[in-house]
Amino acid sequence: MVSGSCTDEVTLNVSAARLWKGAVCEPHILYPKLLPDFFSKAERIGEGVGAVNVFYFAPASNMPLGSFNKNKIVVLDETTYTFKNTATEGGLIGVLLKSLDYESVFVPSGADSCIAKIKMEYETLGDKDLSEEELKPIRDGSIGVLKAVEGYLLANPDVYE
Repeated sequence: MVSGSCTDEVTLNVSAARLWKGAVCEPHILYPKLLPDFFSKAERIGEGVGAVNVFYFAPASNMPLGSFNKNKIVVLDETTYTFKNTATEGGLIGVLLKSLDYESVFVPSGADSCIAKIKMEYETLGDKDLSEEELKPIRDGSIGVLKAVEGYLLANPDVYE
């Protein structure tokens, strides 16, 4: 088992508050709507810290048929726009990874912009680290979801005001 991590930052042209509401408070509603080729459906079980988001992958996602990803919410701090979850089942858990923790912090950078700071920490199943080729779809997926939410919020300025 090898522990690893990666970080990314992306500037988004929506406020941290609006991005928080769409990407963190309602991903189970927005993600399948905005990215139907990747997510066939999603649900949230419970509320607040301890709740579990379950994302079911669509056939076009190139994930195994019928696959899903369960993520337990560990940190949910609206005052600092900090969100952290840990993958508990599905996705790459049990395939490449023993564990995967994901943290995002939305830092306001203007009235209608923010910087999303994304950090992923993981432990591999084997004794080698993930290659950049293996990490790329995970990193690109995280940023792609935020960009999709940004696009939706820009096209719908009255949503999550």
